[in-house]
Parts: sequence; structure tokens; C-alpha cells
Amino acid sequence: MVNYPMKPGTYQVSSGYGPRWGTFHAGLDFAAPIGTPIYAAADGVVVEGRERYNVSGFGSWIWLDCQEAVGKDFIYGHVKHSGILVKAGDRVRAGQQIGVVGNEGQSTGPHCHFEVWGSPGRLGGAHQDPAPYLAGAAQPGEAVARPVGKQGGTLHGVDLSEHQDGMSLKRAASEGIDFAIIRTTDGTYKDRCYRSHLEDAESAGLVTAAYHYLRNPSEGTTVAQQVQASLEVMGDKKRPVWIDVETPAGLHVDHIRQCKQEFERHGVRVIGAYSYVPYWEGRISPHEPDSHEFGAFWVAAYGQNRTGSPRAIYPGDRHQQWDYPLGNQKPAMWQYGSNAQVAGYTVDINAYRGSRAELRALFTGKPAPEEEPSEEEMNKLYRQITTFISGYLGPQIDAIQEIWRQLRGPSGNGWSQLGQNDKGQNLTLVDAVAAIRQQLAQIQADLDELKRRKK
Repeated sequence: MVNYPMKPGTYQVSSGYGPRWGTFHAGLDFAAPIGTPIYAAADGVVVEGRERYNVSGFGSWIWLDCQEAVGKDFIYGHVKHSGILVKAGDRVRAGQQIGVVGNEGQSTGPHCHFEVWGSPGRLGGAHQDPAPYLAGAAQPGEAVARPVGKQGGTLHGVDLSEHQDGMSLKRAASEGIDFAIIRTTDGTYKDRCYRSHLEDAESAGLVTAAYHYLRNPSEGTTVAQQVQASLEVMGDKKRPVWIDVETPAGLHVDHIRQCKQEFERHGVRVIGAYSYVPYWEGRISPHEPDSHEFGAFWVAAYGQNRTGSPRAIYPGDRHQQWDYPLGNQKPAMWQYGSNAQVAGYTVDINAYRGSRAELRALFTGKPAPEEEPSEEEMNKLYRQITTFISGYLGPQIDAIQEIWRQLRGPSGNGWSQLGQNDKGQNLTLVDAVAAIRQQLAQIQADLDELKRRKK
């Protein structure tokens, strides 16, 4: 969920993103009186907050890592330090107040400087114009704060067929996609891209599953023939499968039951059934059967079916669709649109509320293990640790650097004010003290010699 950093009517945009005064202004400035509330733009984790003061240029800031929720980091500059409400490591939700406007650092007047950084964040990423990101964003207080999952948010995934032939799932993963569900068959029609999509997805680290589009035997093939075709497509790449229930010919509950039994007879786990609301409620005989016997339920319900990036068009974890039961159970997964823009393609897009370990457990039917963190997760943890440490040690590091500068000179090559050695090099403070000590020792020796001669 995307939120504005400040409430309407409390600010004026005083400076935009782009060239300014011979430099580049990397954010938007929201001019407002000191003490005006500022809010989290998305769900995330605080990298630096109240514990970090003396930030170059900003004086005081808040840094949010929202990569998991929206693929962005956010920087709030010139924040009133005593008004910061969060500290490093805190989890925040979109629209939660995190601080107030200040006039800290190199500021021309009270305002909040707001920056947006793309993946992987402020360390390693690039700043972006905040205006497009905020287009269509909710105002603080409009959206209900959603519960944060065990690992901090909701996972987003695509379902694919040969219609997306050539789509790079490595690129999709880099854009924040977490899982892929890949078609094996439509009836007995064999999808020619199952294996290539699967290999691409798994090499990119996505959680994977398969799906079979179940046809009514009246359309020309038996359920057993359909399952056999699906098994042939999978070959040695068998994955847990969803049963796609939406054929225009309609289905009887026995067809779904037989399909599940056939897959399981051949050692393939059936995760559950996929369908959309009117179909399950009105096109299956008998009317709206209980869905528990088929496993979990994956619902398709598009609403406005907006176009855009997955997280920008996602209606949210508290949307009523998550609480709408089909066949006496609420959906485990939600296909919330078919116009998402991912890796240069228009695709069906899905959400799962929980962690990757929990999603794997749903697909495989095995308890969620303690996952080994991925390289991306380790890099993210490293960034958080280093920035957390720098947040606490920042003032001390600055002090150490100042001591070093005083000892060695501005560039480490000594101070011209202290003179030079016999090689023409400027003396450092230590060199100068040593030279003075030598001179004092020489003076003392000369005095001792004068005293001796007078005797």
C-alpha cells in the first residue's frame, strides 16, 4: 500500500526533483511548519531513526527500508530530531506517523525532504523522482494498516503459460516477484513452455508450482487422459499442482474429485482448486460444493483490474476478498488482476500473505522449515546491520575522523603551519610535537653546557 508522506492541506511542495542551484535535487521538498506530522510511505523497517543525529546535509533524518513491500527505500530529511518516533529495527506500516517536520541541517526553512530509492535501496540503488511513485497514493489515515507477515509482508507471484513465451523470470524476480505457477496442460493440450518457464523461475529463486486447466469430459477427453497429458509435460520436473476450475462447459464436483485422485495416484500433490467467485458459486454441480477436500482455495477476483506494477495495484491485505469464503473456506491465495506489468509483459498477478517458507509449505504440504537465507536476503541483512551500526557509531566515527584530521592534516599530508622536515614535507601534529621535544632537549643541553663552562 502506497501512502503520501504528509497529509493534504498541511504542506506545500516547495521544490521538485531535478537540477537545482547548479546541483541535483534528489527528492521533493514539502514545506510545512515545524512539528507537522510525517508518515511512513509504505510498510517497512527503520534503518536509521532517532538514534542517528548529525547526518550530513539533513542534520537529522529517517531512513525506511520498504524493499519487501514496494521495492523502495525512503529518506525523510531535516526531520525534527526530538520529534522522531521510531528507531532502527522498528517495523512500521503504511500511513503510520514516524516523525515531524523540522529545520535541521542545511535547510532554507522548515520542510521535509522526501527521497525514493529503487532496488536494492539507498545502498546500491539509485534515487528516483518521487512524483510518479506518489501518483494515486493513499493519504495517511485513508487505508487500514495491514498486519505484517512473519517476514514483513505479502508475496506476489505470476501464473504463466505459453502466452508468456520469452518472459524473463529472472527479471521478474529482480522486480519483486516471489513465486510462479506454471501451466502444464489445458485439457490434453500440452503447454510447450512449462519446462523452460520452470527452469527459468527456479534458477531465479522463485517458489514454484504447476496448474492444470480441467476440462469437462463432454469436451472430448476424459479426466484420466488429461492428467496423463499433464504428467507427460512435467516428466522428471513434477511439481505440486493446482486444479484450474473454470471451463465454460461447467463441471461436476466428481470431475474435480477424480482429477485430484488421478494426480495423487501418480505421486503428484494437489495443492487445491483455483476458480473465480461466480463460477464456484453457480457453475459447479451440486451448487457451491465444499472445497476443503480439494485442499486450499486460490481465488480469482479482479475488481477494477488496474494496470501497473503488482504492488502499486494490489488492493491490500485487509481487502474484503481475503475474508470471502468459497466452498466454506477463505482463500489462501488471491489472483487480484490480469493487467499487471512484470518484466515487460502483461500477466495475471497473485498475492500470498505470509513468508516464503509458509508458501513452500502450502505448495508441498510439508511443515515450514527454518529456511537458509538467500543471497539477496543476506545482502539485505548486511545492509541493515552496517547501516544500523553506522547509526549508533556515526558520531563516534565522525569524532575519530576529526582526531585523525587534526593529527595528520586535512589531506593526511601534514600542516603547512607547523613547518617542514629536511625532505620538504609538511609536519604532522605528532611530527611537530616530536620536533619541539627535540628542540627543547637541545636547548636544555645547551644550558647545561653554559653552566658547566661558568664553573
